[in-house]
Amino acid sequence: MVWGKAIPEAVQWIIIRLSTTMKVDEISMYTDVGTRSVKRILAHFRKTGDVKDAKRKLPQLHRVLCDYDIQVFFQTISA
Repeated sequence: MVWGKAIPEAVQWIIIRLSTTMKVDEISMYTDVGTRSVKRILAHFRKTGDVKDAKRKLPQLHRVLCDYDIQVFFQTISA
């Protein structure tokens, strides 16, 4: 894998499945993921029972309030 790139969820599950029969070094060679990352994935799985979400979330733009939203807000407060 490319250094610094997020590890896909499918590859993380493969690492977990391989850990039942292989050592960390063997998993690292087979999946082309660093040994430190393999250990981190296995430790997280032991702790939580799940893999980390590999999707990087893009920054969300906040919705801008319009005049109608403000009117509705004031109507709900005064009611």
